[in-house]
Amino acid sequence: MRENMGATRVAIIGAGPAGLFLSRLLGRAWPGAEIDVYERSDPGGAGGFGIALSDRTMRQLAGHDPLVADRIGRVARPLSGVELRLPGGRLRYDGFPVVTVSRGAVLAVLTEEARAAGARVHHGRQARADELDADVVVLADGARSVHRTARAAAFGTTVHTGAARYIWLGTTADLGDAATMFFVPTEHGPMAAHAYSCGGGLSTVVVELDDGTWRRAGLDAAHRAGGAPGEIGPAGLALLDDVFAGHLGAGLVSNRSRWSRFDVVTNRRWSDGNRVLIGDAAHTAHFTVASGTTMALADAMALAGALREHDTVTAAFDAYERDRRPAVARVQRLAGPSMRWWETYGRRMHLPPAQFGMHFITRTTAVSHLGLRRRCPTRIAEAETVYRRAAGVDPDAPARHAVAEPFTARGSRLPHRLVGVGASASGPSGGDGPRLVPAGWLEPSPGGPRPVDGGWAAGAPGRLLAPGPHALRFVALAAPDPVAEDDALREVAALRRRGVDGVLLLPGRAGWWDRLVEFGGRIRTEAGLVVAGCVPMDWSTDLCRDPAVDAWPGRIHLALVSARLDLVAQWPRRAADLAPPHAPDEAG
Repeated sequence: MRENMGATRVAIIGAGPAGLFLSRLLGRAWPGAEIDVYERSDPGGAGGFGIALSDRTMRQLAGHDPLVADRIGRVARPLSGVELRLPGGRLRYDGFPVVTVSRGAVLAVLTEEARAAGARVHHGRQARADELDADVVVLADGARSVHRTARAAAFGTTVHTGAARYIWLGTTADLGDAATMFFVPTEHGPMAAHAYSCGGGLSTVVVELDDGTWRRAGLDAAHRAGGAPGEIGPAGLALLDDVFAGHLGAGLVSNRSRWSRFDVVTNRRWSDGNRVLIGDAAHTAHFTVASGTTMALADAMALAGALREHDTVTAAFDAYERDRRPAVARVQRLAGPSMRWWETYGRRMHLPPAQFGMHFITRTTAVSHLGLRRRCPTRIAEAETVYRRAAGVDPDAPARHAVAEPFTARGSRLPHRLVGVGASASGPSGGDGPRLVPAGWLEPSPGGPRPVDGGWAAGAPGRLLAPGPHALRFVALAAPDPVAEDDALREVAALRRRGVDGVLLLPGRAGWWDRLVEFGGRIRTEAGLVVAGCVPMDWSTDLCRDPAVDAWPGRIHLALVSARLDLVAQWPRRAADLAPPHAPDEAG
């Protein structure tokens, strides 16, 4: 479908950022093409408040369409950091630049420029994909696309619905140059809001609650009263005003705002015949990683390029999907832990502010220990001080690796956080050091065979041998898949009721370290058990030359200081013999 195909007919369902920008790019590339965008809402009728775009996205946008990038840039507002406001104080993390802008302003710019490029944008028009006479039909109608749902089997659609309740609201308050997160304990339960100022519009406030808090506060009343599903009423808005207005500095505003639970959308295929998915219709990632509009614009750029460069629709769709799927998979992989963190933030609000903040800022693997030291060294130092103080060490003592600090649990005192695995003749640092021993272990005879991997397997019970009144009881576990995490936590809670003191989290398939650390953090803060995470036996000599990825010493230090692990178990295998600690970008 090269540039000389002037009779090309493209129908786009959905006038969000993805559909509008695609129509603009195709209109510029094919002046003779018939490009129609169908939007069921009236002009200006789309909901929402502000959106965030990274510096990288703005550079990519400028490379493809300098005019659009300039117009959006003129009405956007730059933010330079993240600020947490907690009952115990404020914490600011700089070095995370984005620009924020009113969603309405972005749609207005894209609509005008799409029409200037020759696209016809039809607002208030409900299109039916089966009735459109077009060479290419683009489904850009959002996460709950009815057209994609109608062909869910062909696309291989999977939708996982999150547990938390959230709602997009606005405020006239100016929140400065940081995205600000408010965490407020209330009589109903913990409440939180993500808030940021936007260029050319109201500031955005996203309130997020666990389901129990939402119900105890009576915010499900609209369902009971027979109103519009999820739409917040005056009483609900007044309740949230009471909680947040004093922190924000102004009241909250609703724009037909509705309570929702986030849908994580994946599709096995992004095209079917002459139909192709784009933006949220193809994939979603939780809004706490500021990715929705970014991915939508990137999809539009990739699909427009593929349609220009290939002779057939099938070849263009295949190229578009090959181009975009790895990047989308990476964003979804990072967004999953962020979504689960926000679903459970209330269970960590007892942590000291510095440690809570470190838990928050490291909720995904997108930020390395090296990156944090470069961006916000003071915040790292504060968390390390809290960590040393909790270990009973003078906080003014010279800083050292977190593994070197002592650990006490159930009356047992360990001189450091590194333990051996299996009944080896000596501990990990020489001598008769602390070690995790599986139940029923028999010391191998000299020169005889010994069980692999220290004798531990998922479900195996054992003991932590260390100085103290008794050996701590442990059970080995493999970190579950995210969708099974809540069930696994209930099983961990049952272990505690049976007198188990801790868990040993085992290595596994690709990405095992990320899953291990995330699950370990939830066990520590929600179940209260001691958590030992396995690491390769040669972790201390790991030399990682990628500045964006931590070597093993950095990974381990961050996991301990951020309150995700208590102990590090030295697994009897080298790093090269284990699956990669970070998951590859997979199709999904």
